[in-house]
Formats: sequence, C-alpha cells, structure tokens
Amino acid sequence: MVRDVVVAGGTGEVGRRLLARLAARPDLQVRALVRRPGLPVSAPNLREEILDFEDEGACARALAGPCDLLLIALGTTRARAGSDEAFLQVDRDLPLRLIRGLAAAHPEARVGLVSSVGADRPRGLYLTAKAEVEAGLAASGLAHVIARPSFLVSDRAEFRLGEVLVLRLLAPPWLALGRGLFARRAGWWRWAPVHVREVADALLTAALALAPGQHRILEGPDLHPGPVATWGKP
Repeated sequence: MVRDVVVAGGTGEVGRRLLARLAARPDLQVRALVRRPGLPVSAPNLREEILDFEDEGACARALAGPCDLLLIALGTTRARAGSDEAFLQVDRDLPLRLIRGLAAAHPEARVGLVSSVGADRPRGLYLTAKAEVEAGLAASGLAHVIARPSFLVSDRAEFRLGEVLVLRLLAPPWLALGRGLFARRAGWWRWAPVHVREVADALLTAALALAPGQHRILEGPDLHPGPVATWGKP
C-alpha cells in the first residue's frame, strides 16, 4: 500500500500535473524535492524539501525518510542547461542517485519514471541519458513503471517555437489520422504527440497499482486514452 510519495521534478510540466493529482489525494503524504522554494501547487498533504543538486549525498539523505513511491519527472534541454555536463547532471546523474538512494533505504518501494520514446534504441546525448537511467532502474531491483512519451505538449505560458509548430501543424493531422485509420496501430501512437496530462495520469495510475517486483513500460496507446479520445481537453 502506498502512503508516502516523493516527487522529483515537480516544477516541470509533467511534474506539475503529478503534484496536482497528488494534491487531490488526502490519503497520500507527498514530499516534493526542489532546487529552490516555491511549489506550483499547494495542499495540506504536500510539502517541499530543498535538495542540493551539487551534493552527491543529498539524495540518499532525502530518501532515508518514509517513501513508498518515488516519482521522477526530472528533465531539461541541452540548450537550457548550457553544457553536456550540466544536462547530464539533471537528466542522468540525479535520477540515478535518487534510484540508488531509494533502493538502499526502501528496497520494497516503487518508482515511476518519465523517460522518452526511443530510449530502448538510444542515439545521441538525450536518449543515451534516458537509456542509462532506465538501465540503472532495471538493475536496482525496485518495482517500477517507465513512461516513454513522444513529443510533449503542454499549456505552458513560455513560448517555444518548436512546440507551437508541433501543436498547430503536426499534432492535429497526426491525431486525426490515428483516430480514423490507425486506431489499433501501436507504432503510430508510439510517436504521436501527447499532452503532459495524459503522461502524468497514466504514470501515476500505473505506479500506484504496481505489484511487488513488477516492471512496466508505458508508451504508445498506453499514454493515449481512447486512443486520444480526450487529447487536448481540460
């Protein structure tokens, strides 16, 4: 039974959705590990805990407390990070430290990880980092579920040209064709743009339902309800 949940990456787009879902669950006690104060969601069952990303022992200390479920939604871009090293610290090193810390303190706990489509056949810095985290999670022995979304669509206020182009030009015909012609084609939905809401909802639902020792991968139709019957709706 899950009672204590720890979220890493709660200020990102998927993380915000996870916190919103968790805030509506008074039966769960939630700690959000953040670099700086200021959670996007507030609720009696949520509290933030500052995590020093530069301190290699901080993850182990943070996870020494109660934790039945660790949700990892950490991520950045190479451009935003400023260097390969800085990118890898967020997308690879920090998740691996969290996983190792959890396995040492609570080997019976569960993990929900946001990864990426293509992590099973990695090429390039981004997918290689995701693949290394997935491999570390598999080696940890922890029960886990991994979400592998394609292009993430959100309602962020920040303007991102690539996201706007996908949302307005690529997503509508891709999803319309999928609904009409390829509703049962897992490969089609594997690469379809997906809203952060669907990713967060699917990941949390699956993570809470994990059996001891169970491993799951969510991609394609697993992340598109209906398929995509409610895509783009509140």
